[in-house]
Amino acid sequence: MYLRRHDKHVDGETYGYWSLMESVRTARGPRQRIVATIGELPGLDREERIGRDAIGRLLTGKPPPQSL
Repeated sequence: MYLRRHDKHVDGETYGYWSLMESVRTARGPRQRIVATIGELPGLDREERIGRDAIGRLLTGKPPPQSL
């Protein structure tokens, strides 16, 4: 699973929205499926993807990494 940004342009303004995506293999090849539409996430743009690993761990039920 991963996050994908969708940009929407309205009256010269650009709005960014996020979706939680899942890769699914079909007979016609790999496809991407939207699992959840998250909406706007301030501070999470293309250059700054802080926390995406934590979101993935929460969704899959994996424990957080141990710090030494």
